[in-house]
Amino acid sequence: MGDAFPQPTGRLSRPSTTFHDDEDSGWDAGIDHDVVSLLEENARLRALVVRLSDLVLKSVVDQK
Repeated sequence: MGDAFPQPTGRLSRPSTTFHDDEDSGWDAGIDHDVVSLLEENARLRALVVRLSDLVLKSVVDQK
């Protein structure tokens, strides 16, 4: 059975051009780190869902 949610295989691509406003750079200083952290946690949770689904399917098949 294949993964329902395949894991990304590389680094996330960033836009080649970004907008920087030096006067307003303080409020979003940690957003990039936060987004990466959320994506990593999302990937871990998806892997756990896949493992749990495999265990449930094996349990159902073993009962028959």
